[in-house]
Amino acid sequence: MSQRSSFLSGSKKLPLVIIASGIIFRVVQYLHNTSLCLDEARDVVAGILGRSFSDFFKAPPDIYTPTPPAGFLIIEKLVTLTLGDSEYALRLIPLLVSVLSLFLFYSVAKQYIKPKAVPIALVFFAVLEPLIYYSAQVKPYTIDIASALLLFMAAIHIRSKALTFAHIITFGVLGSVVVWFSSPSVFVLAGVGTVLIVSALTLKDRKKVIQLLLIFLFWIAGFAAHYLFYLSKLTNEYMLNAARGEECFMPFPPASFSDMRWYITAFFNMFEETAGFYYAGSIAAFLFLVGCYSMALKERHKFFILISPLPLVLIASGLSLYAFKQRIILFLMPSLLFFISEGIEEIGEKTSQNMHVIKTLLIGLLFFHPILAASLHLYKPVSLEHEEVKPVLNYIRKNWQDGDVLYLHYRVHPAFTYYSKRYDFRDGDYIVGDYAGDKDNQWAFSPDYLRVYTNDINKLQGKNRVWMLFTYTPLLHKGIDERIFFEYYLNTIGKQLDFIENDGPAVYLYDLSGKIIDSHTSSDKRNPLHWNF
Repeated sequence: MSQRSSFLSGSKKLPLVIIASGIIFRVVQYLHNTSLCLDEARDVVAGILGRSFSDFFKAPPDIYTPTPPAGFLIIEKLVTLTLGDSEYALRLIPLLVSVLSLFLFYSVAKQYIKPKAVPIALVFFAVLEPLIYYSAQVKPYTIDIASALLLFMAAIHIRSKALTFAHIITFGVLGSVVVWFSSPSVFVLAGVGTVLIVSALTLKDRKKVIQLLLIFLFWIAGFAAHYLFYLSKLTNEYMLNAARGEECFMPFPPASFSDMRWYITAFFNMFEETAGFYYAGSIAAFLFLVGCYSMALKERHKFFILISPLPLVLIASGLSLYAFKQRIILFLMPSLLFFISEGIEEIGEKTSQNMHVIKTLLIGLLFFHPILAASLHLYKPVSLEHEEVKPVLNYIRKNWQDGDVLYLHYRVHPAFTYYSKRYDFRDGDYIVGDYAGDKDNQWAFSPDYLRVYTNDINKLQGKNRVWMLFTYTPLLHKGIDERIFFEYYLNTIGKQLDFIENDGPAVYLYDLSGKIIDSHTSSDKRNPLHWNF
């Protein structure tokens, strides 16, 4: 066999090698078995474990409004009933879907981008940190990505082939089902549907127009049913206020330089925070634009299909209906990676043989950190949200003495609720800290909030051993770090005996048996318990 044929034989195996590597990275992340983060714990405890199947179609629990779509909650509930409620069981579906997405991504890439760009895109999809991280999270983001890929695949078949009655039913049912499992799939359906119908109208293909309208009826019926039976029961005011505080809504129309800056920041954040090109975001953004230009010139219909969800998400963001932020727009990843890879290959084709070093350099700059990071994560898990609470709870349990009291900062309460039985904590062992803010707006702030916290702590005076458990606490308005404030006040009324911190969560042990501070403002009245933070 010649060297050339040997290379070609090897090249056919390359995609399988890349896919296998992606599977290894995802399975290892899963096996690391990290602690449930705040969002996971809230959805698991209040959204899945605490409800029956019929409860999913009623008003959400008072303590917290779960955000995943109904189909995701239902399938997770089925898993807990068959495999138990361990982290491994809860994260199994996201992992399996993420593994399936590697094969889907490869299949879709072959249909949309240049052959030489396919392995480049596939490597990105296999090693980028956000994709590995969310493959082992009790979140529907991997389903969002898989849904987008399935719909892109369907779009090519719908546009390029004559549709039979079986095709109409298949594609119609596909669209009507995915909206139950993936909320942002509505943007992909709307975008793809618009491109397909415009294309059919442009070609004056009356038969295809009628067939598309029949398919769209299925899609509309599926979304209408999901809205009627599930979405209409949800109250998302808290989530909308949180998104406003994080500036996740597009200012439209832009009325100032600050508004224009939002567009620039959001564009680059797509590549740095969402895609995970942390150190080469600008390069990825440039190649994305090159890829868009190249595909728009040569494969216009493919360009419009892939890009179509993006403007619809931006419109929804401008109307304050959908947050344009990191993980919420993760379903755009396939399109971003297709265009970036197309851009790399376009530059490779346009440069002379002697200038292929440019293409090699671009690939090297984009690949270096993701591949290095993915390799390191074989030993240490990806941790985009630092909330590894299990080692801290284990430390408290091992050093627990009779008469000890555990005070939970309010943000750690969801995770503690999930893990408390595993570490043998009973109801009388702990106190849930009060939440002083506005439950409908986590960005609200008043100096009176701090008084609520000090009053809460004052009730623990006289106790010899009080454990204070914290997880990640974001800065409030006015730049107040709650954990630092708690530590400062505790040091004024007691003596620190012990301290341990582990990748976000931290626990302090205090002796509060010293001089009692008289607090006339202290009250037994507490705010209603909730997890809207």
